[in-house]
Amino acid sequence: MKTKQLIGYPLLFSMLALSQAALAYDFTAKTKDASTYTKQANEQVYKELDFSNKTAFADTDRGFIAPLLNNGDIDGVFSATAMNYMQDKKAPASVNPSLWRHAQLVNRGGLYKVNDHIYQVRGQDLSNLTVIETDSGIVLYDVEYSGKALKASLDLYEKHRGKRELKGVIISHSHADHFGGFAGIYAAGLATPEDVKSGKLPVYAPEGFVEEAVSENVNAGNIMARRAGYQYGNVLKINEKGIVTGALGPALANDASTLPIPNHFITKDGETVKIDGVDFVFYLVPATEAPAEMVMFIPKWNALSMAEDVNHLQHNIYTLRGAQIRDAAAWAKYINLALGRWGDKVEVQFGPHTWPVWGNKNVVEYMKDQRDLYQSLFDTTLRYANYGYGPDEIAENAKLPKSVFNKWDNRPYYGNLKNNLKSTYIRNLGWYDGNAAKLAAYPDAERGQRYVEAFGGEQKVLDAALKSFNKGDYRFATELLNNIVASNPKNQKAVLLMADALEQLGYQEETALNRNWYLAGAQELRMGGNVPNSLATTSPDVIAALPADSLMPYLGIITDQIKAEKAGNHLINLNLKGEKPYSIDLHNGVFNTMGDFSAKNAEVTLDISKLDLLTFLAGKSPMSDLVKAGKAKVTGDAKVLDKLPGLFDLTIRNDMNLVLPLQAGNRIK
Repeated sequence: MKTKQLIGYPLLFSMLALSQAALAYDFTAKTKDASTYTKQANEQVYKELDFSNKTAFADTDRGFIAPLLNNGDIDGVFSATAMNYMQDKKAPASVNPSLWRHAQLVNRGGLYKVNDHIYQVRGQDLSNLTVIETDSGIVLYDVEYSGKALKASLDLYEKHRGKRELKGVIISHSHADHFGGFAGIYAAGLATPEDVKSGKLPVYAPEGFVEEAVSENVNAGNIMARRAGYQYGNVLKINEKGIVTGALGPALANDASTLPIPNHFITKDGETVKIDGVDFVFYLVPATEAPAEMVMFIPKWNALSMAEDVNHLQHNIYTLRGAQIRDAAAWAKYINLALGRWGDKVEVQFGPHTWPVWGNKNVVEYMKDQRDLYQSLFDTTLRYANYGYGPDEIAENAKLPKSVFNKWDNRPYYGNLKNNLKSTYIRNLGWYDGNAAKLAAYPDAERGQRYVEAFGGEQKVLDAALKSFNKGDYRFATELLNNIVASNPKNQKAVLLMADALEQLGYQEETALNRNWYLAGAQELRMGGNVPNSLATTSPDVIAALPADSLMPYLGIITDQIKAEKAGNHLINLNLKGEKPYSIDLHNGVFNTMGDFSAKNAEVTLDISKLDLLTFLAGKSPMSDLVKAGKAKVTGDAKVLDKLPGLFDLTIRNDMNLVLPLQAGNRIK
């Protein structure tokens, strides 16, 4: 009996000590300083990388003509002034020194000369605006994310190079930061929407652009825009304890994007397009950085743009905002093919992100290093997988060549190395690693409830997490605390300690996006959720601009199938103005459509424009009013149409929680 009591004393003393530690800890919602462990981790970075190499600083300044207008500040959208707070300063303890160095490089902004015919505005948005001067006008290559940012970039270019006729627009791929600012062209008076629709202004994009742009920015646009706000740090304050950089550029402009519909598509490799006297040679590079992407070579000036397939950083194989996992092997293959095609000719490589590279030798070496990066990610993942390692084990244990991964141009500022290794595994083998226990795993809330119960209660989990936190093991502290937060978000001590652990992880991160995710997660926890969000890729204008072949599947996605099931089975013919006919089969609550088809036994036929259809479905205009106004024609049983408003979630909230459990108002009921 005495022996048992003596054995119990150390445990009792340990529990008392942890309780004292809990009493002493600052459980408040305020931002904390970098801990001793974080300071030590960040100081170690100086010993691992060659900070004496200043070549990149000279390259970023090369060709500088003028600073951004108004110092790059656009009210409510973008502040380049604020994003330059790190220039000429040593990294603070709250920022990884390597990431701080990259921010000093990429957060520079202004108008730059690439060569006698190519100019770039950098630093006004996450992406660059490239202006290519042709025989009598200009071609724009990628048009930023924000229309307001693009307008400011165009104003800067015109101030120093004059106003020239717009002869064409080239969009390299299907990500919104490369086409979302298209409305800025109209605002600058360079073209009208009718010029694009009629083909007077040629707009070029790779095959599959519309389908992939809709897939990311519309079909999954609401959740992607929400996650993008965390990923790019748009929900964070601009300071050394908040956003440092967007890695590809200073930051993503805090604005809604637009979706242009190109009128020319590149469909085959080697396709040459002459625009105002200049030949552009295009090659398709699908499933690399974007599902639909193309690179181009301008023989007249031996100028190459690899679009977003080469950058002065390691890119994402899987982006944490959510998207299809990319193919690292294809990525490396296409860079290698480009070297084979143009390696003996190229004199400059420029792109929609970061800064150019000049001189044949430098360009070739740079591209080889980027090629080796993605090939190594693929080969290493599959080699370890064939030995039986799962994705998490590979991410933690894979040994990689320093000659590839320690180069400044390959550092993980945007794509995180561990994430890239895991993602390559999942793309090739799926999420399941062969351990049957993973098949039985509970979701967070269910697992958390059982974990806390097995541990002996929330206080014991909290004490264990605080012990890990005080040892600098912020990863395990976060894992422990997530079990409480997922099952009982009202436990404020657990919520606030988890925020502090995420914050320290963010301070140590070399990857800008991971830093932003950690710090945004901490902010959500401290605010109690519902963090405001201004980013949007599914605005009413975007939805109304969708081709019918994209609009119909989108309506299926946002159908409330339980309400639709109660509405009964109905067959409807739809004739959209300027589009082909569609048959809608609302069956068992599922919204099915068929294009170029009209059902013979349809209950009702509706003739209407896309915009008026959306207004009707949103419940803003009764069908009877639209018919009276001559905006719609109904043939057959009009009562069937009256069942449609209310079946479609046309306005989904975009302030949902990503760390805390979803608030009741944003759950599907």
